[in-house]
Amino acid sequence: MKKIFFLLFIVSLLAINAKAQVTIGSQDAPTPGAVLELKSSNLGFLPPRVTLTRPSLAAPLVAHVKGMVVYNLAITDSLREGLYYDTGSRWVCLSADPYSTKTWFYMPSIVFDTSTLGDFSVDLYQEFRDQFNSDAGLVKGSIGAPAKVLETIPTATDLYYYVTDYDPNVFEITEINNRGVMKYKIKNQASDATFINIVFVEKPAK
Repeated sequence: MKKIFFLLFIVSLLAINAKAQVTIGSQDAPTPGAVLELKSSNLGFLPPRVTLTRPSLAAPLVAHVKGMVVYNLAITDSLREGLYYDTGSRWVCLSADPYSTKTWFYMPSIVFDTSTLGDFSVDLYQEFRDQFNSDAGLVKGSIGAPAKVLETIPTATDLYYYVTDYDPNVFEITEINNRGVMKYKIKNQASDATFINIVFVEKPAK
């Protein structure tokens, strides 16, 4: 009797282990390494559709859970409609179109010396890097903010560089290479109204 019971126990364990991998939509065994496989030639996978409130807030879910995936229906300044995954502390959009979620930002303020006329160059990327993660430390951050603005800074060739507008009476932009080095000409000394707007755009992942 004990042998029969032991044999049934082993068979039960094997059955439980076999069910640890599941295929839905087919009697076929799931692909090795997959705990769950969905199979269909005319049906799709529909995740929960929710209305997120903010990337940093778990709501309407009870709490952040790393790896959670939902379809967000809300469209706000910080959210777009689409699939989002949870990093454990915030929601991040999963976009099929990398260009639709490009990160862009204005370059931090820098000083252009216009006291001398002529041709010059400036490394926009290095100026940005020095300000964002300066070893000297930031001037001030909000309560709870990390010591560095960006934990990982994009490389020089991970960014696009744009001058969107400038004072043509003072500057003449001649070139910006793919590493962010800008060549320019100083035509006149700056006035109180002189400006130059520089924008960085993060290249889409390949």
